Amino acid sequence: MASHHRQWHHRSGRAADRQARAAAARWRHDGSEPRWARSDLRLRRLLSLVFAPVFVLTGVLLLVLGFRASTAAGPPQGVCTALAVGCFLLALVALADLYVIRRRTREQRRWHRAS
Repeated sequence: MASHHRQWHHRSGRAADRQARAAAARWRHDGSEPRWARSDLRLRRLLSLVFAPVFVLTGVLLLVLGFRASTAAGPPQGVCTALAVGCFLLALVALADLYVIRRRTREQRRWHRAS
């Protein structure tokens, strides 16, 4: 019984080691990228601040257009609704990016790094 338990534990250890090596390979540098690449947080913040409201307003406009759509003129209601959902998703991505930028800016201040 004990050898069976030891063998099972050994197999799971190998699997965990293999998984750890695969995860580490993801972050390995191959020399083709900058060693300490950073994105322009100010530009990302500006773009997110501009486009989050644009996407929200466009989504609202498309929803209103979709509800007012008649069978004779304009795009079908389903198309407008799908485009509105897409705009709301893009606004959500812009807002999530603003959160990430805020967190990274705080981290840079904490470690006294220039942005």
